[in-house]
Amino acid sequence: MPVFATSEEIHGVMSDLWHRVKADPAIARPLIESKLSAQFRFREPEGIVTIDCTDGLEMKIIIGPCDFKPTIEMAMKGDVAHEFWMGRISVPVAILTGKIVSKGPTPKALALLPIIRPAFDLYPKVLEEAGKQALMSR
Repeated sequence: MPVFATSEEIHGVMSDLWHRVKADPAIARPLIESKLSAQFRFREPEGIVTIDCTDGLEMKIIIGPCDFKPTIEMAMKGDVAHEFWMGRISVPVAILTGKIVSKGPTPKALALLPIIRPAFDLYPKVLEEAGKQALMSR
């Protein structure tokens, strides 16, 4: 059984997580300054989260399908996204093994990994506050 049972569940958790990232200047500022945009496409269950920092002024978070064309697209199972945010998976290895399919300038995306690493501490809090503590052991 997948970590996330429904599209609404993965959208809710990822929305909460990215809004916390946006509220944390230490994480958000470098992402905004990068002027990159990224779209995360999930399967099992289906979901889409788009992060747009292209104006260099603010981070826009779009949950669900949209017409925006991101700089980088990352496609993965919901379970892989969960493993990533729990700090249990290496993105370069996941890309090499096909667990994550990346489109766009992957080196730019990988360069941002150290910036978002502090968000790994936010993710368990998101799960806990959503009443999904059981997911932390999966």
